[in-house]
Parts: sequence; structure tokens; C-alpha cells
Amino acid sequence: MALTVGDRPVRPLTQDEVLRMVDAGILGEDEPVELLNGVLTAVSEKTPAHEQVKLRIARWLAPGFAEGRYDTRIQAPLAVPDRTSRPEPDISIVERDDTVAHPVTALLVVEVAVSSLRIDTAIKPALYAAAGVPELWVIDVPGHAVRVFADPRPEGYTTTRTVREGAITPSAVEAEPLDTAALLAGL
Repeated sequence: MALTVGDRPVRPLTQDEVLRMVDAGILGEDEPVELLNGVLTAVSEKTPAHEQVKLRIARWLAPGFAEGRYDTRIQAPLAVPDRTSRPEPDISIVERDDTVAHPVTALLVVEVAVSSLRIDTAIKPALYAAAGVPELWVIDVPGHAVRVFADPRPEGYTTTRTVREGAITPSAVEAEPLDTAALLAGL
């Protein structure tokens, strides 16, 4: 994605440059920004509904985490192949690993969209697909639906479906089916 200001191209930032900015104190470690397509973007405010959905997902994943089948990362970076992006998924399920580095892929990524639906469905899927993430779930809280992106290719996911009721089961994570109505109840 080429960015311009007027007729001038914008030089994109890279993952390494942003890390150096944090090391130098230019950016705080907890500053609410995310590197997407070479630009530091402001992260949406976390509403009570957003946090409640994350909590429900974490509870659903807790048995597999406790049994050591996978690790659950919350709002932690994923080092995708696009060096000008460093998304921080709301939840990513990754293989157990004690390496001191951000993972380069995940078994499942979950984005909770209260006000970020456009970014979560138009920008991030290509990044996660290129990283080989088998499935991306975008939980559309206002729309009371889960958008499931599957079958990754380097250019993006080839399958997308919207689930409004019933259960969904991740393809690469050993977990019980997740009841979408219960997930979004009362929100």
C-alpha cells in the first residue's frame, strides 16, 4: 500500500525501527499504537464490551492453556512477514514456546471489533494470512456475528464466512466448540 502526502511518497516505518524507537524512549512500551503498513496507527479504546468478549474467549481457551496444548497471548505483537507491519491481535493462540521473541505465526488469531471492524476485516487479514495463520476470527460485537477467515494464501484468505448463531470450532486449535450466541450475549 503506497502512502502519499500531497504528491510525495511517505517512507514507511519498519518493525525494527519501531523497536528502536521504544528502546530509545521515543515511544513508550505501552503506548496505544500499532504498526500497520508502515504507519503507526492509534489503537481503538477498549470498551467494556470489548473487554468482556476477550474475557469470554480467554475462559473458553483456559483448559487448553492449563493443559499445555498452546499458549494464549493477549494484545501481544505478531512478527508478520511484512516488515512494515507489527499487528497486536487481541488474542493469538500460539504453539508453546519459551523463546524470547515474538512469534511469527499463530494457530488462531481473534480480533474483537467494537469500533475497529474496517481495520480488522480489510487490513489485518492479509497480514495474518501471509504469516500462515490458519484462521482469523473477527468478532463483530455491534453486528453480533463472528467473521471467520480461513484457507490462507500469501495474498490473503480465500474463504470468509459470517456466523451469527450456532457454534464454531477452530481448525488448528484443540478446543471445545464456541457458542457464538453465548459469546455475544448481553452485549
